[in-house]
Amino acid sequence: MYRAEMLKLRTTRAAWVVAAVAVAGMLVVQAFTLLLPTILRGTEALGGGTTVGLQASPELAAELTPDLGALTDVTQPAYQRATLDLLGNGLSGSGSVGVATVCMLLLGVLAVTTDFRTGGIVPTALVQPSRLRVLAAKAGATATVALGVGVVLALLGALGLLVAIVTTPGATLALGPGDVLGIWARGLVVLVLLAWLGLGIGTLVRGQVAAVVTVAALALAEPVVRGAVTLLSGGESAAAEWLPLGLGALASTGQSGAALLGGAAPLGTLAALAGLTAWVVVVLGSGSVTFRRRDLV
Repeated sequence: MYRAEMLKLRTTRAAWVVAAVAVAGMLVVQAFTLLLPTILRGTEALGGGTTVGLQASPELAAELTPDLGALTDVTQPAYQRATLDLLGNGLSGSGSVGVATVCMLLLGVLAVTTDFRTGGIVPTALVQPSRLRVLAAKAGATATVALGVGVVLALLGALGLLVAIVTTPGATLALGPGDVLGIWARGLVVLVLLAWLGLGIGTLVRGQVAAVVTVAALALAEPVVRGAVTLLSGGESAAAEWLPLGLGALASTGQSGAALLGGAAPLGTLAALAGLTAWVVVVLGSGSVTFRRRDLV
């Protein structure tokens, strides 16, 4: 069954498109990260005001200078962790949803909804009556593809950091081998969990268009909800930090967007990883129950 599911993914154009978009998204983030210091210097953020759409006063520029410097300081471990992040969130940390995150969710969605859309789930069930084995094979296939994409993203992240260090006078690698391998290992695990989360969503929703819309709504709504909770609670509530996509971003790099500016992550890495795993267990587990009980057509 696993080989059959891998064959489906290899011969489905959508899976290749999703992987290509994830890689392209990482390239865009790496390019922007490398060019950001030049962009900031070009806007005269360190001088007598900045002209990015509006003219900022010297006082405001002076207040923003330390934060902007922290965001673009290649020598800082936080900057280097953000560059190596497999989710491609860049310097925004866990405050946004990266392209790779959406792509992994869509990979899981497409792995199951394509069978429902084309009717291929019926002959699959005839060959393998155990629906849990069918779902397990799909989970194994999506995990394999997610790991393959993750390896490519890791290579691009390493290349981007290497270019940043080489082109910055006096910059050196501030992370030890254990830190780098830890970021990559956690990133790979998060990519697999996100693909399985998408698999659970697709199994529950079944309709391909509806499942894709659900993923898009989740990616758009979660940052808004997180920001609204933070604003309404005055930054005192961490309830929104337990939403799945934010947990994945935090677990991947081990830092939040505030860490780049000297702040502390609201949750630990292990807690974030455990929280995302719990989301996957609930969603995919619910999907497996409905997959066993509902008719296939």
